[in-house]
Amino acid sequence: MDSRLESSKRKRAKTDEEYSDEHTEHKPLCKYGENCYQKNSYHLQKFRHPQRNPVPVVKPEQELQVKEKSGESITICLMSSGSTGMKEQETSEANGTSSSVTAEHGIDNQESKEDDSELAHSPLDVKENIKHKFLVEMPDDFFQFWSFCQSICQQNTLGKLEIIELVGPFELLDQTQKKSKPKEKSDNLLTQWRFYYDPPEFQTVMVGDLSKGYHIGYFRDAPNEMPAFVGSNTESEGCVLTPLSDNLFSAVSQLLSVTVKKVDPFKKSQLTSLKKQLEDWANKNGILIEPQNQILKKRKKLMVAKTFYECGIVVPVDKKTKVGYREIPETSANIKKICKKIVESQNLSEQNKNSDSLQELVTYVQYANDESDYGMGLELGLDLLAFGGEVFHPTILHLLGVAYELLERKEFSVILKAHLNNRRRLATAKTGN
Repeated sequence: MDSRLESSKRKRAKTDEEYSDEHTEHKPLCKYGENCYQKNSYHLQKFRHPQRNPVPVVKPEQELQVKEKSGESITICLMSSGSTGMKEQETSEANGTSSSVTAEHGIDNQESKEDDSELAHSPLDVKENIKHKFLVEMPDDFFQFWSFCQSICQQNTLGKLEIIELVGPFELLDQTQKKSKPKEKSDNLLTQWRFYYDPPEFQTVMVGDLSKGYHIGYFRDAPNEMPAFVGSNTESEGCVLTPLSDNLFSAVSQLLSVTVKKVDPFKKSQLTSLKKQLEDWANKNGILIEPQNQILKKRKKLMVAKTFYECGIVVPVDKKTKVGYREIPETSANIKKICKKIVESQNLSEQNKNSDSLQELVTYVQYANDESDYGMGLELGLDLLAFGGEVFHPTILHLLGVAYELLERKEFSVILKAHLNNRRRLATAKTGN
């Protein structure tokens, strides 16, 4: 342990040579002192550290390119941290609607005494750092896909053709991004690439056509489990989450297969070449490329209810007593009609009247919770989230907050609160409700 501490101090001492000595005596002392390994330039400018003083040299990179021998390249872009290009997010921050999720994301309900808008100190291990920031752990294929991208960006080419952008947790893998932004709020990381309909169970890691809000991510049934599948959603088309595969390689392979049918012959050749590179790398490293129907079959066997997302939910159900889930005593079609009437209410009195049927379903959920059928509340809460509408937010917070606590999925509650506090559409084209 002592040797590791000494090694860490030597590394910090070497890094400290990059910083200036000016005006340090007037700064408050960082409470972590010499043991602080924060590299955030805003933090280093604001607080004084033994043997450490600001300001680091910043050299941000914006893209990770997948290149061909000639002609245009196929580009997999890596968005720099915080650079979503979304005016909605900037507006919400300016209005103060984006509150900090502290320690790190407020699970212990204690606020940071140093600076509640600044990220807590990050673990040095990259896997732990991602879990620390996003509250979930990334699977092996996430890191393998990053290795694939690194392996093919070494080739030479000219030009580029953008296909997907690696976002969210991928940004933490780009070592050049560590110092590219003065500070980042904790809840911004939870919501930065969280699209309007995304449930807490879904974590975006790639985006495609932002005019439609197309994005790919991991869906997991519990925050302490590995993802159940890789899925996609197109925000402008609604809430449906489509399972694609059980790994990113299969998902991107499917995306390339669809895209290649829509482009000109020259780009078709490039996409075909990229698809072969991806599949060859996957096969060489023992990663299975499966057709979409395989993951759909697996999912249908596990889920206890479909939900409006259509990808289903999974909760523990006792095989003998069947305790764990009971059906909502109303059809999905009728629940949608109830929600539609509430959203379209002309005034508060009409809205209250139209909400009676929904309140009756909430009461049934309370009965179900009392008898350990926690899946019913989870289903109804996710249905309301999927339908959309700010009027449902208090009910969503209640239903899902209780369900996540009873199912021991508290991290999802933290993500949900951050999302509803800053819920907006990220698709750049105008959409309906």
